Amino acid sequence: MMRPATMLRRLTLAPDARAGGWRVAREEGPDPAAALIGLTPEAAARLAPLVFNLCGAAHAFAARSALGLPAAADAEAKGREMARETVRDHALALLHTLPVALGMAPDRAALGLLAQADTGAFHAALVGDGSDLAAFTPAELDAWLAEAPTATACVLALIRRDADPAEGRADLPELSAETLAATLARPAAAIGSHRETGALGRVAATPLLSALLASEGPSLFVRLLARLADCLAHLTPRPAPALPAGIAPAARGLLGHRADVVEGRVAAYRILSPSAWNLAPGGLLERGFAALSPGARTRWLAPLLVCAINPCVPVTLSFATEPAYA
Repeated sequence: MMRPATMLRRLTLAPDARAGGWRVAREEGPDPAAALIGLTPEAAARLAPLVFNLCGAAHAFAARSALGLPAAADAEAKGREMARETVRDHALALLHTLPVALGMAPDRAALGLLAQADTGAFHAALVGDGSDLAAFTPAELDAWLAEAPTATACVLALIRRDADPAEGRADLPELSAETLAATLARPAAAIGSHRETGALGRVAATPLLSALLASEGPSLFVRLLARLADCLAHLTPRPAPALPAGIAPAARGLLGHRADVVEGRVAAYRILSPSAWNLAPGGLLERGFAALSPGARTRWLAPLLVCAINPCVPVTLSFATEPAYA
């Protein structure tokens, strides 16, 4: 009898002093994609973003494409919708999750600007008037952090000062759309070699991130800075990108859907979220945690690393009373 497909629902990490590392517990549950089996493509496309409501616009785009339906009548409008999801996801991390993790107040004024159409004001609230963060040199970044003209700059300045670049550093090849499409076509258990996907890959070629990656690699600070750079980049309207069928750029990385339709009904459906790669056994999150120094500072650094990697499912730390990130 074939085992029903499952999906990771929660990850729990606990420091293991005896092993000098971390214990990782994976909680799996029924694969929600099973709810789409037996539906018409149109009905499945309507249901998919409701079943997977995190990054709903990206799931809707990927589902329609995978099901052979027009992905969007207006690619520019769909691209703007997915970009807004990305901005919102990064903004909540930068303006709420990170400052709270550091014992600072969330930036409610900047969060309030999310509901407004004035992207210039929101950009200024994050980095200051006229600042093109991604084009900075490392020296200009240092000056910006020293001046700390915004609450976000204050948060990043604290992390830059207190987190050694070696903490949480993990480097994996970037997941390509072609690799994702090929993996979706293989049996459900076959992920293949480790890859990572997320904000860092999207901004790695910008002048600032390129220079930092060359000098210190994908450190905890660099990954958090990449979330800010990616947030700013998505403030500019853009059409939906041309990608293989079923692939969409979600806030947390590349998202993949694959559907088999037989006689007008969905016979099989598979989804690979960014966390299928970033949270895979031996993958990005586990490698990053293995690179954290043991001791009292781990409690401070661990939630920052989870935020930097930005998983699609809750990650619980054993010394925390609440999920570190969701």
